[in-house]
Amino acid sequence: MKKIFLVPHTHYDVAWAFSKEDYFQINEGILEAVLKLMKEDSEFKFCLEQTFLLEEMERRNPELWLGLKEMIKQGRLEIVDGQYLMPDTMLPGGEVLVREILFGKRYCEEKFGVEVPVAWAADSFGMNAQLPQIYQKAGYKWLAFRRGAKAEIMQSEFIWEGLDGSTILTHWMPLGYRAGLFLDKLEESFTALDKYAATHCILMPCGSGSMPIQPEIPRAVKEWNKGHPDIEMNIATPGEFFRSLEKEEKRFEVVEGELFDDELAEVFPQVCTSRLWLLQSARECEDLIIRAEEYATFAWLLGDKYPSAELRQAWEKILFVAFHDIITGCGVDEIYGEVREIFSLLKDKLSSMLSHSLDYIASRVNTGGNAVVVFNPLPWRMRNWAEVDLKPPAGWKEEIGLKGEHEAIDVQLVKVKRDGEGKIGQVRLGFAVDAPPMGYKAYEMVSASKVIKEGIRVERGCVETPFFKVIVNKENGILSVFDRQGELLLEGNELFIDDEIGDLYHHRSRFGDLIKSESGEGLEYGSFKPRSFHIEEGMLQTKLVFESEYYCLTWPYRLKERFPPSLYKYKMLDVRKEVLVYRDIPRIDFITRVDNKHPNIRLSVKFDAKIERKVYSRETQFGVVSEPTEYCNRVTGTRSSGIPNFLSWFDLSNGTRGITFMNRGLPANTIDGSAVYIRLFRSVYGLSADGKAGPLVPTPDALELRPYTFEYAIYLHDGDWRQASAYKQAQCFRHLPQCIQANSQGKLPGEFSFLKLYPDNLVLSTFKKAEDSDEAILRFFETRGEATLAEIELFREIRRAVVVNLLEREERELVPEHNKLTLKVKPFEIVTLKLTL
Repeated sequence: MKKIFLVPHTHYDVAWAFSKEDYFQINEGILEAVLKLMKEDSEFKFCLEQTFLLEEMERRNPELWLGLKEMIKQGRLEIVDGQYLMPDTMLPGGEVLVREILFGKRYCEEKFGVEVPVAWAADSFGMNAQLPQIYQKAGYKWLAFRRGAKAEIMQSEFIWEGLDGSTILTHWMPLGYRAGLFLDKLEESFTALDKYAATHCILMPCGSGSMPIQPEIPRAVKEWNKGHPDIEMNIATPGEFFRSLEKEEKRFEVVEGELFDDELAEVFPQVCTSRLWLLQSARECEDLIIRAEEYATFAWLLGDKYPSAELRQAWEKILFVAFHDIITGCGVDEIYGEVREIFSLLKDKLSSMLSHSLDYIASRVNTGGNAVVVFNPLPWRMRNWAEVDLKPPAGWKEEIGLKGEHEAIDVQLVKVKRDGEGKIGQVRLGFAVDAPPMGYKAYEMVSASKVIKEGIRVERGCVETPFFKVIVNKENGILSVFDRQGELLLEGNELFIDDEIGDLYHHRSRFGDLIKSESGEGLEYGSFKPRSFHIEEGMLQTKLVFESEYYCLTWPYRLKERFPPSLYKYKMLDVRKEVLVYRDIPRIDFITRVDNKHPNIRLSVKFDAKIERKVYSRETQFGVVSEPTEYCNRVTGTRSSGIPNFLSWFDLSNGTRGITFMNRGLPANTIDGSAVYIRLFRSVYGLSADGKAGPLVPTPDALELRPYTFEYAIYLHDGDWRQASAYKQAQCFRHLPQCIQANSQGKLPGEFSFLKLYPDNLVLSTFKKAEDSDEAILRFFETRGEATLAEIELFREIRRAVVVNLLEREERELVPEHNKLTLKVKPFEIVTLKLTL
């Protein structure tokens, strides 16, 4: 007999088409009605998703909360997913996803005494390839999800296998979470679901986003059972469905890797490039809190107070922003005022917290006098560019230099301020840092007597470093990169303006996309107008600066090669493009500033990589995945689709050579042959243009009529991304060294490591104080897909070491040797250790 598990539920949006307060009021009323129905009908059951709502209910309506608690105790109200809030699983970093689960599941255990076995990803834009491992290590047994399955080849029940080989029994919702919403169409829903069902058990969610409960559900179920004696329908919870599913003893199909279908490949790159400021700030705050937490932990181990409450509050705000309809930018304008306030507060508080910890650590260092202490946030030795603002001691007149352990190092004067008497008030120095793993190095301040003998060469507009030669076209700002022998390796950094009349979800164009490019392609009427070009020469860092403007109308319109425009009208863009190259670092950095006054456009920057491949590799949460570039070519003749990049880097290689593209908050790109388009932003005016993806609500703030700064970089390398350790270059670009001025007589030496991870395919995720004890939590992951013997070295003796899960529950004990620890790590495995130091 087929058995239908009808699951009454409501999907809680903390913010989307309405505000946070609106949704609280809506859901408070829904839960009051649910509780009333449960009291009237002892057979009625319901499920809730996210603990943020429960926490708010506990604080604001304790009577209702106590009623819900009793129903949880009776097993009639099931908490599914149980995360703090339901994040998007593709855009936030891996550590953010872990904390959503950690905060939510701890609340469920502490307040209700329940485990949450069902992960319920009802509304995320896809499912990243490491979720099976994350779910397994967070104590989930089963998963139900909505988006990302390839409907033409998949059954609704299967075993999902992640990058590391972890598996979880999974149900895909073929009709979404509204399958049983329309009680008069249950027959249609059953027929559709039955086509995909792998067993006789059929899950039919009966609800929607913040949808009032239908009190006639019990009657509809009874009527169904009267009319279908061979198909039993019961009001149930997701847990009951999965327990019955396991009793079927069926050998389920195994599905590997990321769940991201063609529909999402069309939609998500458009969604996540709307309100681009949002993801830029989210990335910045994610990095800030992880750095602040790590250095607060080292400072705590040196004797400082650990800021538990402050970090908790900051994490809760980051988890709020990571909610799937907030971080993707697809909500109404009203909700993003609060988000801007959150970012402003986080940047201020976390920067202050980080500065305090760095100052505390520096005060324990014997700097040998006035010095610059450079902190390396990565677990391997860092070679990177750093700039520091210094105030020389009173009376200092000479230019300032820096001295390492044995001799002065090469420094470049970036900026200097002198008073009326010629005394130096403040100076900014740039230099190539060579700092030990997850530690610091003190550079003594000395008189700048050293002369740089070999540096970057600039000759007739060509900039030459030890790694390559760079030329920027003075007329259009397009970059050309050659190797030392003169072979052209890369061209681009060219702006492309596309037509955009879509909404927050979908790209639409009135014609074949292109309005204008910096090389002159596109419509005849508009043009870019070059304003200036100059080279800021330096021996260690050189900057090429090109400025231009874009006008919608020029005269003459046609035959522009013969008759250059002499009249420009309706300026829409101000552009400043900076290209930075270094003597000691094989990376090219780009800073592109755009002041946009042009509505309804999509702005991209194009590079010709001189490489054509059908597959590219990109960073995912806790690992790397490879994907086909064909995702870019869904619509013939346009660049309307895009490949999601999501995190901080992707790599295009042909086995002999390759290019790693890195970014700070640019989540989408398109690859078309050898051309790579990095999406900068989309300017749209509505949440939905068709009334299907969402309401027809105007979103003038999403027109992006504001100044933007975009930061990205490239790394040209031999071999593929593994051979080039592309992830290390991306980590160096994302996590710059921290520099502070200090003069202290502490006991710590001038160069020191707090933590070392070896080999370098192990990437640090977090180092923090444990939730329930005075122990430290170390989390890292393997990123090359190789079995590895991990070697860990701490600056203090490891008295006890235990492997724990993501909830910090102990699993097995390890045997440390003084301050060192070794253990075997599987390909792409996430490892969490609890250390007594």
